[in-house]
Amino acid sequence: MTSICWKSAVTWSLLGLMFLLFVLMVGPLPALAGSPDAVLYEVTEDMYLKDASGNFVSGVATAARRSAVAQLSGWAKIGTPLCPAYVRLIVPKAKRCTVNATGADDLSLATGTGTLGGTYAVVVQGDNAVDAPEFVIMTGTFSGKADLSLSLSGQAPLGVITDGVGTIDGYSEATFKFTGTFRLPFALDEAGQRRQPRRESTAYYLNDHGRPVEVKNEERSLGMPTVRLEIDF
Repeated sequence: MTSICWKSAVTWSLLGLMFLLFVLMVGPLPALAGSPDAVLYEVTEDMYLKDASGNFVSGVATAARRSAVAQLSGWAKIGTPLCPAYVRLIVPKAKRCTVNATGADDLSLATGTGTLGGTYAVVVQGDNAVDAPEFVIMTGTFSGKADLSLSLSGQAPLGVITDGVGTIDGYSEATFKFTGTFRLPFALDEAGQRRQPRRESTAYYLNDHGRPVEVKNEERSLGMPTVRLEIDF
């Protein structure tokens, strides 16, 4: 649901050098700030470009908007709208729920802003103890405003969701509000130069204090670092 378009190599080169000095002087990497209510990771994404009239185009030169569909998977804390407390009636020892989502966005390439929406399914462990959670206990929809201007302008590998609204299927009046933060992965070479992350190579997210935080192994999809979406209700 996101795209990286870096334009300021000088800025990120300086950031990389500062980061290397930070590691040498301080030691372990800092953690991502706060404890979000839910975290989803972008497993796959199909992106298309459109011109100002909404027609699909094959190059950036004539494109005015980008439209993408992504598959996401992650978790939500128990007691939140995406992991209701009654889940313990099904899985007594549950501490969180797995959430799978399909999301689509439509963004202006000029402003980096637009809309997003999609569907989600909340799943828990079912009759297969050796497989990932797959028993669906709740489904719904979500929508909101997306702002990827910082990323698309090359200022920072970050984006936000505002005015998020979720619904729960089967309960027409049951809605919940949410906000979100996208953290896009990036890499740094030995000289501190910013570069695109590669499969099986070290990559980082930018935390709320502007410091790189290393992407964990479980935050990868088939070896590739994924976009991380943090959600708060």
